[in-house]
Amino acid sequence: MAQVALSPSVLEWARERAGVPMDALAKRFKKYSYWREGKGGPTFQQLESLANTLNIPVGMMFLPEPPVEKLPLPDFRRMADSEAYRPSTELIDTIHTCQRRQQWYREHLASAGAEVLEFVGSAEREKSPVVIANKIRATLDLAVCNRTASSDEFLRNFIGQSRDAGILVMINGVVGNNTRRPLNPREFRGFAIPDPFAPLVFINGADTKAGQIFTLAHELAHIWLGKGGISNSSADDLPETIAPDRDIERLCNAVAAELLVPIADLRGSNLPEDIDLAKSKIANNFRVSTLVALRRLKDIGRLSYVDFRAAYDFELSYLKEFAKKKSGGGDFYATMGARVDPRFATAVISAALEGQALMGEAFDLLDLKNSKTFHEEARRLGVTS
Repeated sequence: MAQVALSPSVLEWARERAGVPMDALAKRFKKYSYWREGKGGPTFQQLESLANTLNIPVGMMFLPEPPVEKLPLPDFRRMADSEAYRPSTELIDTIHTCQRRQQWYREHLASAGAEVLEFVGSAEREKSPVVIANKIRATLDLAVCNRTASSDEFLRNFIGQSRDAGILVMINGVVGNNTRRPLNPREFRGFAIPDPFAPLVFINGADTKAGQIFTLAHELAHIWLGKGGISNSSADDLPETIAPDRDIERLCNAVAAELLVPIADLRGSNLPEDIDLAKSKIANNFRVSTLVALRRLKDIGRLSYVDFRAAYDFELSYLKEFAKKKSGGGDFYATMGARVDPRFATAVISAALEGQALMGEAFDLLDLKNSKTFHEEARRLGVTS
């Protein structure tokens, strides 16, 4: 059978890019080590299977040498070894999926005569976290304190209010619907892509609920500032842990903390003298993580920088040690409502049913595999009965 000549360096680049161990790949493709040495090549069928295994388009396998892959969004993450860092295929594929969805929805809204969203980039020159947080809170009509809802409920409401304001919110812990490709919250917690018609926020659903709440608040700050990018920030904004554009990330962190736990309300509350009790009270009343609570105790002067650093490190170790493992499974269609913004899904399905978009395009945008799931999602969203 006809064999395909491939560059050995491209083969090895594709394997490393996908993070597949050499032994595992050689076990599945018996002649891989020979291909890697330039001794023959795979058949077209083997090539398709290899590309699928390495999560890479078949066309890229024909390149004469490995390409230099760049992230399609500005990178605001904290990376201790940024020079050696290679973005995962999961992160890259997730960004590309969201960009395709945003572009489609933007064109859909613009062609329908939708008005631009004035809040996108409206705080571009604003430096006060309090002012920016107040603007976001007013637009979303976000409740401030003594939130009686659970963290899950508050997160759902927070997402719903953001979507009602016109922001596309996607939340997922895997690539598309592929549970074999999880997203690592240590690599990124979320990203924001500002747009006057269809601003988009993505939240890593593999993170904790409290972490997702903070990420949403953080990414909303990016939307209001009009500066999109990939984030990996949490409650702390320590100078030595934020790079490369520390000013933007520090401001977005400060806005997120103020949005979730307003300093004025915090100072007016009757906090216990004991730091652990005060931390717990803030976390419970405002539905934030204990890490955010510690940061706000530092902000109001209850903790020095040194004490905050020690308490934060201890709390982080505690949470990592006792964190509960996320349960898998669940109802596909209920999960779909979080992974894909319902307004976006409704628009795509309606366009496909009305012949304004191809079914194949709709399947791709919604990451659906067949007509059955398409029509079930249409029914669930109320597009069809």
